[in-house]
Amino acid sequence: MKLYRNRYIAFKIISESVFSADDIVHCIWSTLLSLFGEVGGSRTNFWLIEYSETGYGILRCTHTSVDIMKSVLATVIELNGFALIMYVLGVSGTIKGARRFFQETVNRNRESNKS
Repeated sequence: MKLYRNRYIAFKIISESVFSADDIVHCIWSTLLSLFGEVGGSRTNFWLIEYSETGYGILRCTHTSVDIMKSVLATVIELNGFALIMYVLGVSGTIKGARRFFQETVNRNRESNKS
């Protein structure tokens, strides 16, 4: 019996610097632990599914901790001395659905650049 359902959060990082996936995981974990403690952090079942050097990524969490993870992503403002903004593109029940948010963002950017 499955005790929780997974949710996948698609996010984008805006920064002047390029970060590795390990840097992102460490930053999210440290923020998660400082805000919600070890018990709260362990209940999220957080895992970075994929991350590209362009700043797009997908993380997994439980369906009950989506709001917690959104607040953690919004709270991160600095990494390795560089300012950054992490914002959520969307939340999905599947990885395929989360990847659609990337495509929609790229399409919106192309349309706005044509205008």
